[in-house]
Amino acid sequence: MQSSQPTDEKTQDATDQKSNADQWQNHLAKLSDYSKQLYVDYRKQAGICKELAAAEWRLSTRSLALTIIMLVCFAGGLVLLWAGLLATIGIAIFTLSQSLILSAISLIALQLLCLVWLWKNIGYVSSKIGFDKSVRSFKQLLNIDKDES
Repeated sequence: MQSSQPTDEKTQDATDQKSNADQWQNHLAKLSDYSKQLYVDYRKQAGICKELAAAEWRLSTRSLALTIIMLVCFAGGLVLLWAGLLATIGIAIFTLSQSLILSAISLIALQLLCLVWLWKNIGYVSSKIGFDKSVRSFKQLLNIDKDES
């Protein structure tokens, strides 16, 4: 009787090993299926992201074009406003003084004051263009090794 029991255990072990191998194969097959599905899902997501980026690009370029058009119209309105203000001031000075020369000199002086103010502000604002501090910081970063020697 003892000899039949080890045989039963051997067959049981062989069956268990076969069952474990089948389970591993099933797990690997499921992992493979999940990997394929994950790949398909990521490709779809990448395609959707690409379409979204393209749509946003089209919307942004359209919005930029409209913004530029509106800024040009706004600038034209400012020019007309300034011209109307100068004309009103010129008419008022002429009405009070009856002097065409005084009106012309006053308007030219106002226009020159405006241009000087604009020129100074253009100089100030344009001096802020650039990456001076970033370049200086980057140079300091590159010179760290030289300073320590």
